[in-house]
Amino acid sequence: MDSDKIILAVNEVYKDLDGQIAQIALKSGMKCPQLCNACCRKTDIEASPIEFISLAAWLYENGKVDDFMAHLDQNDETGYCVLFDSEAWKNGKWACLNYEKRGLICRLFGFGYRLNRDELPELVTCKVMKETLPEAVSKARLIGIETPDEIPLFRNYSMRLYSIYPELAVRQLPINKAIRLAIEKLYFHYSPRMKRESIE
Repeated sequence: MDSDKIILAVNEVYKDLDGQIAQIALKSGMKCPQLCNACCRKTDIEASPIEFISLAAWLYENGKVDDFMAHLDQNDETGYCVLFDSEAWKNGKWACLNYEKRGLICRLFGFGYRLNRDELPELVTCKVMKETLPEAVSKARLIGIETPDEIPLFRNYSMRLYSIYPELAVRQLPINKAIRLAIEKLYFHYSPRMKRESIE
């Protein structure tokens, strides 16, 4: 599969996932508290490179790769995701610098489900939502039991990404390394195009 098809396929997975999460949020009342960034304040988040193919493509298409890579080099020392802006809340903004292009782990966390030992759906949500929206969390848990075909399962979406490009989906890496590898993967796809545009 060529890079354009990979990018389109990943975007399609995310479109389906965002639709499912929106339905869970609507039915249960679950939502991230205003300007919360608790899930981003971790230095041990892992992801697969394919999760950030859409981000990498956006960076190339908007001429932002060089600046982003310099920022990525600085963030490698902190362990925080390069997209995390810890000061954003002071300006009334959410903490992700490119929310539309965030990875699978970022989309699923708080709203995703996994199967327990009995193969029953179990909501994976955060401490903040459990404490601030206990009724909504209870509803979301019930939705998982009553309509298991309509919920976003971690396993299902991971397998969909794996089926697109196994090599980029099989390994879980520190999030910044996963982002870096996604950018490197698309280098040869975009570099000839970038050279042609500079000549023209």
